[in-house]
Amino acid sequence: MLIGKKDLQIDYWHNFYRTVFANLEEVLIVADVVSDQVEYISPNGERVLGIRQDDQVSASCLLKQIGLLERPDLTILKNRKEQEEERYLMELQSEEDLWCRCCWSFLQGYSDEHEKLIVNISDRSKERASMDRIRQDLQEAQRANAAKSRFLTTLSHDMRVPMNAIMGLTDLAMEYGEEQEKVQDYLYKISRSSAHLLELINDVLDMSRIESGQMILEYRSFSIREMLRNVMAIIQPQSEAKMQTLDTDWAFEHDRVTGDPVRIRQILINILSNGVKYTQRGGNIFFQVKETGIRERNGSTYAVYQIKVYDNGYGMSESFQQMIFEPFAKERRAKSEEIEGTGLGMAITKHLVDAMGGTLALESRLGEGTIFTIGLPLKLQEEAAREQAALSDKSCSFNGIRVLLVEDNEITADVLSDILELMGLRVIRAENGEKAVRIFEKEGDSFDLILMDVQMPVMDGYEATRRIRGMKGKGRTIPIAALTGNVFSEDIQASREAGMDCHLSKPVKKKELERVLTQLLSR
Repeated sequence: MLIGKKDLQIDYWHNFYRTVFANLEEVLIVADVVSDQVEYISPNGERVLGIRQDDQVSASCLLKQIGLLERPDLTILKNRKEQEEERYLMELQSEEDLWCRCCWSFLQGYSDEHEKLIVNISDRSKERASMDRIRQDLQEAQRANAAKSRFLTTLSHDMRVPMNAIMGLTDLAMEYGEEQEKVQDYLYKISRSSAHLLELINDVLDMSRIESGQMILEYRSFSIREMLRNVMAIIQPQSEAKMQTLDTDWAFEHDRVTGDPVRIRQILINILSNGVKYTQRGGNIFFQVKETGIRERNGSTYAVYQIKVYDNGYGMSESFQQMIFEPFAKERRAKSEEIEGTGLGMAITKHLVDAMGGTLALESRLGEGTIFTIGLPLKLQEEAAREQAALSDKSCSFNGIRVLLVEDNEITADVLSDILELMGLRVIRAENGEKAVRIFEKEGDSFDLILMDVQMPVMDGYEATRRIRGMKGKGRTIPIAALTGNVFSEDIQASREAGMDCHLSKPVKKKELERVLTQLLSR
């Protein structure tokens, strides 16, 4: 049988196309427009789109199956304005959608040959996924930038308000220095503005730690009842100032537990202080704590404590309840606008409760009041040690106590010296750690206590403490308290590792200083 030249030519081009397209990620489909028959499909058609070479189907039906045509009619492609597009096509075997680039053209055959449709399809799914990731990352970056801008704008505003008050009231106090009544009023307002500014700074630092995943809980044994009394000591005066009724109901069997008492106290103070702030003068607040059950987990016994705070205050709108746990969330209403607050407290509270494995629920109605319900599982402490409670009950006289104050900031040193001397202590100051070490080498036996700043020039407080602890005699036993602006858990750990007995965060109040000094000197 003789093979014609035309047949050889067709075989040659079939082999050519097969060789070229077998090494590409693209699929070539050639179809006769008139007969609607597929004349050629490149070998990788099955690998890319699941098109089997032996499938007996018309060209238009095949293109409809993979999703290039809406109905089996090849002329649809001829009527489209563009001859290429990107769209999803179906992989016939797995029925998976692939993002593909499709190009097509029509070619008239020789003499009486029918018109041919040539379709080129390339799988762009990986590129599309990569672009989607880039687009998503860009959107997240834009959202983060917008959130950062809102954060800085809000923070700037909220910090400037109390700072403006402090600066203005200070000027007025200096102007009316001889009018005692006015000066006392200015000082009281300066104190309130300073406390608000400190609250804002602490909340911003906490939110920063939360968002960076560096908020660390510090677990230790503590008494729930003692912690609740400490919370009430802070909240009761606030409530009394507004002539509110603050009732309590505490009923629990187990008092000694293991947890983070500082953070639990922060949770309670945040919720109770909100109750006081957002309840009208003469309103009612109810603070309930009860033990609701015992559970076993990882070989340890936990008691579940239910904490409820009721108030009959202003209440919240339903829309605000949906966003109350977001940073800087504040309800914009006339009564709320007059109340100081950072808008960060509830976001921090929610994170802390979640981190402790607890639950936090909210019920509120405008004009009727609010109920916060917290469930906290706390590990039971089997040994009922009472050392901390006993120390807190002791009183201590500071008369004649000699303290080495290590502080490089002149103003801070003057303020602390005045407070300590007012308490009856005798103060010797060192401007940096190196000077403190030299003074202690000469006069160490005459000191009863060291208050050590951490960040100082020449020699920092950690190194100075290590040097003093390395000395013979009193250097190994003298109480050393860190007095610093570094407030995070790793800072407290660094103080302990250096040999310090406790960690006081600036700014420190006189009562807190008295409490810590009493504990240190009672040991």
